[in-house]
Amino acid sequence: MRPRTFILLILVLIVGAAAVVLFIANKSGGTGLVGGLDGTITDTSSGGINDPGEPNIPLPTATPALQLESVVITKVDLPIGARITRDLLDTEERPNTNIALQGNYTFAEIDDVVGQIARVDIAKGQAVLSPMLAVNASDLASFGSDLALLIDQNDVAVAFPINQLSGLAFAMRPGDLVDVLMTLRVVAIDPEFRTALPNLIQYVIEPDLRQGGQFLLDSITPQGRLEFIEAIGQVAEIVPSALALPGQDFAAGSPIPKRVTQMTIQQAEVLWVGSWKNQDELAQANKAEEEVIPADAVLSGEEQVPAGEPEAEMCIQAQTGNLIPCPIIRAKKSIPDVVILGMSSQDALALKYALERGIDIDLALRSQGDLDTFITASVALPQIVEQGGLNVPPPADFDLHPRPEEVPVPFLPAKPPED
Repeated sequence: MRPRTFILLILVLIVGAAAVVLFIANKSGGTGLVGGLDGTITDTSSGGINDPGEPNIPLPTATPALQLESVVITKVDLPIGARITRDLLDTEERPNTNIALQGNYTFAEIDDVVGQIARVDIAKGQAVLSPMLAVNASDLASFGSDLALLIDQNDVAVAFPINQLSGLAFAMRPGDLVDVLMTLRVVAIDPEFRTALPNLIQYVIEPDLRQGGQFLLDSITPQGRLEFIEAIGQVAEIVPSALALPGQDFAAGSPIPKRVTQMTIQQAEVLWVGSWKNQDELAQANKAEEEVIPADAVLSGEEQVPAGEPEAEMCIQAQTGNLIPCPIIRAKKSIPDVVILGMSSQDALALKYALERGIDIDLALRSQGDLDTFITASVALPQIVEQGGLNVPPPADFDLHPRPEEVPVPFLPAKPPED
């Protein structure tokens, strides 16, 4: 073969090989870099700056990673006016591209939502947004009583009459927890008549009874018992004493009731003290009276009051230590005669029965944040004697002067004296 022909054959093979490489690179999406005959590198990839088919098209940029943020959602459907508790809430990761999240309408912490009131119906799994929550109790007044918004779910509100003794000397404030103490007076009854013993008796003249005449004596006396009296050597009937002592709370001649005291209701919440008034009515009424007493015990210090807020209107919440507006309760001259308590429906039935049966009821105030359930044993006279280590004195042939019936029983009036 002649040299010239050999050189031409080599050039044809090189050009053919380059064409094959270029074809394979375009089909397989490779780098698009091929070598030329002069040793240069040419970018032939799709979209490359030197691509003759797509000139001046920039290379694609990487998509940024999607970021997630925690938001508070509901675990159940919440109706309007529902007070939101911790067990009704959960958290869920949502994209930061969410419009509500970008607008700062969502909540990241469950504690920020607990205790709030739903202003609208909130569906299960829906994120809780700030516009869905009521600003205050009056914000939902058009949907019903604003007092109903203060009652915990599954509880009811009950009005309970109080005086200075049973009502803790009027020291209670909304938000306090109280226990209910009851003293029951137990008496024996006749199983047939269902009346308190002893029964009254009327003597019968037996001969007149046999002859069909008037056989009942006119006198009616309490049923007594027959005893042999050694001093007179005869059998006599002993009847109950009719002696009445000062402070005695049972009828003369009736048996002394057996008393037993127990803590029957625990952790009832004080919703209001006095007859209910909404905040607007109360504020108007207090304008004409003396200074208003804030509900919380501790007023804020000057350094804790936000700028522009009057110091007298801010209080420290005892349970959390947070600075909150002082709720308006009542003026000094107002003496309450009723308290509104929140409790379970079963406890409400027990309280109603006790009120209608005349059972002695007193309220015991709990410390702030105390949610313990006490286990107590009912107390009667034997327990007081035993627990107190008292010794019942034996009969003696002496007594004190003056006699017990001559000593007035100490008591406090139901209405305290005016200042």
